[in-house]
Amino acid sequence: MATAPQPDRVWRSQSLIWEASDPYLYMRSTRDGRVLIGGEDEDFSNAAARDALLDQKIATLERKLHGLFPGLDATAELAWAGSFGDSRTGLPAIGRLRGKPNCFAVLGFGGNGITFAMIAAQLLRGYLRGPRDPDSDLFAFK
Repeated sequence: MATAPQPDRVWRSQSLIWEASDPYLYMRSTRDGRVLIGGEDEDFSNAAARDALLDQKIATLERKLHGLFPGLDATAELAWAGSFGDSRTGLPAIGRLRGKPNCFAVLGFGGNGITFAMIAAQLLRGYLRGPRDPDSDLFAFK
């Protein structure tokens, strides 16, 4: 979910906050002063059933945000639910697609999208501008 913009209330360091509990919780601020907060993931196999939990999940996220930062308006202005999967190794696949030398893909973020997105950006920069990152094979399509 995302709060309404409140740049005078949001922490100034623009740090990512990750609570590694179960269920996990993460939050970060946006350039316009919103708080983006998520977590509370559940296994599911039916999108309608997942979406039916959205109001309950948003209420939980609002309560947790208010508990951590009582000076913020923790009310959700925007809310959504999504799906993700992950690979057997837990790592994303990042790199060139076989047989398509000018096509790159970044897949499989799972619950680590914010972290892996930065890694993907750095790897893709290396593919496009050089030098190639020596760890890029860790994320290559197999």
